[in-house]
Amino acid sequence: MRRYLIAIAVALSACSAALADTIGDVLKQIAANNLTLQSAAHDMRADVLDVKATNTLGGPSVEYSPFFTKGYSGVAESELVVSQEIDFPTKYAARSKQAQMQQAVGEKQIAKQRRDILLQAQLVCLDLIRVNQTLAMLRERLANSDTLLLMYEKRMEAGDANALELNKVKLDCMEVRTLVSEAEGERTALLQQLKQLNGGKPLDVTATELPHYEPIADFEQYRALALASDADVAVAQTALRAADLNLKQQKSEWLPSISFGYRRNTEQREAINGFMVGVSFPLYSNSSNVKAARERRESAELQVQQAQHDAEAELRTSYEQLQGLQEVIDHSDVKLLQESLALFKKALQQGEITALVYYVEINSIYEKLQRHIDLHCQSVKLLAELHRNEF
Repeated sequence: MRRYLIAIAVALSACSAALADTIGDVLKQIAANNLTLQSAAHDMRADVLDVKATNTLGGPSVEYSPFFTKGYSGVAESELVVSQEIDFPTKYAARSKQAQMQQAVGEKQIAKQRRDILLQAQLVCLDLIRVNQTLAMLRERLANSDTLLLMYEKRMEAGDANALELNKVKLDCMEVRTLVSEAEGERTALLQQLKQLNGGKPLDVTATELPHYEPIADFEQYRALALASDADVAVAQTALRAADLNLKQQKSEWLPSISFGYRRNTEQREAINGFMVGVSFPLYSNSSNVKAARERRESAELQVQQAQHDAEAELRTSYEQLQGLQEVIDHSDVKLLQESLALFKKALQQGEITALVYYVEINSIYEKLQRHIDLHCQSVKLLAELHRNEF
């Protein structure tokens, strides 16, 4: 079992390395430049400082009370009290641990946000590669249509073709140019999404090859490894530990606060100096605070269970969709489709078929090629979602 998990981990590392040559650099830049991640880091540090601010001594209290009476000029009596209140010493240690746990929760939340943003960026990159493949195919198709248009214009002049065939070639050229414009528009929109994810800094993806992932041989073994590293589960588990610590801290809040200070009383010209010591017990608020902390702990435990169930359901759904897509892709013979395009073009040039027959056939072939590009991209996007906790 352990050897198998190690083997899967090595395979996942290989998958990450495969991405490095295509979109790995893009993901690194987005991780460094994304404004949402930068904002989250500042928020996390602010939350930790807020917790630490509650764990410091309050300021000293100074009270002065002058008293006046008839028949006496000036202050007849006065009272000066300088005091300081502190919590029981063990409370400070407990709050310090709570601040550390708050930081751990914040770091896990940032890791989750980073994963989600990088997954979003990765999916955009995969769509860009898909569009690049589509544009390459369409430009090749357009070049072929332009060549055929010249050929049919010459045939028309020689009387070897009719107007219907020539118009069909012209219509195809017009249709392909429209498809190219639509694909370029989609590419521009995807680049804009990538720019927004990169903090407003432009990026480009020119690759035409989708990244390769090793197939998942045993889903149950892979599921165990994936759940162990899932960011959503990690956030929920860390929040549960924070709730446990908070419950422990609230139970210790029954310990008293201690106040001590200096007191000076004057009566006419005589002064009396002394010290004051007092304690304050939270008899009424502590019980409710403990109950609230216990409820939060129960809620955190349920959230861990829900996060585990959600993560497993997402993994299983993506895996089952991937299996279905893979069966369709395996039955798609791209080489045969490309050979058929060449054969139909040759038959048209040699006059064995008409332009009308040619375009009926090749349009069907190009639709199949485009469907293959789309399905292949969709399958890789599902794999990216399955491996989303690795980047």
